[in-house]
Amino acid sequence: MTLKYLDETGLGLMLSVISSWFVKGRGKQFKIPTRWGSDGRVNVLGTLSLSGAGEQLEYRLLEGQCTRDQVVAYLQTLAERCDPAGLTVVVLDNAPFHKGGELTKRREEWEKQGLYLRYLPAYCPFLNLIETTWRKLKGFLMPRRCYNSVAELTEALLAAFKLLGAVQI
Repeated sequence: MTLKYLDETGLGLMLSVISSWFVKGRGKQFKIPTRWGSDGRVNVLGTLSLSGAGEQLEYRLLEGQCTRDQVVAYLQTLAERCDPAGLTVVVLDNAPFHKGGELTKRREEWEKQGLYLRYLPAYCPFLNLIETTWRKLKGFLMPRRCYNSVAELTEALLAAFKLLGAVQI
């Protein structure tokens, strides 16, 4: 049996502000402008695969934001790589693009190929083991800096994936 935890993540050219300081009683929330907007991001769809052979991170860089069509295409790739005699279970969270539409239509076909979809309980991201991998990627393996271009950010991301032994699919 192979268990795969699927999730998406995104990285921006600018570091996120984790915390700030205000004089007591004067704190307020404020929006931090970026010079790139949504064009300054690299989005990734990935699975953390656990099997008797060990742990493997698989990923796909996305064009723009993650959509249901991209999730379906990724799952189709996983299904094509499955052994119908084996059992591969993909664990997903309850994001809207993980449910309905084309996923529902193809589910029976994927099960014939040995790929089964299972969903986490609502509001339980801590049960999705790939979240730990994303934290390691962003917090330790990616240089903590602002990037000048998406190409530079992508290069740093690919270097981090190489350190993790990740496979692009």
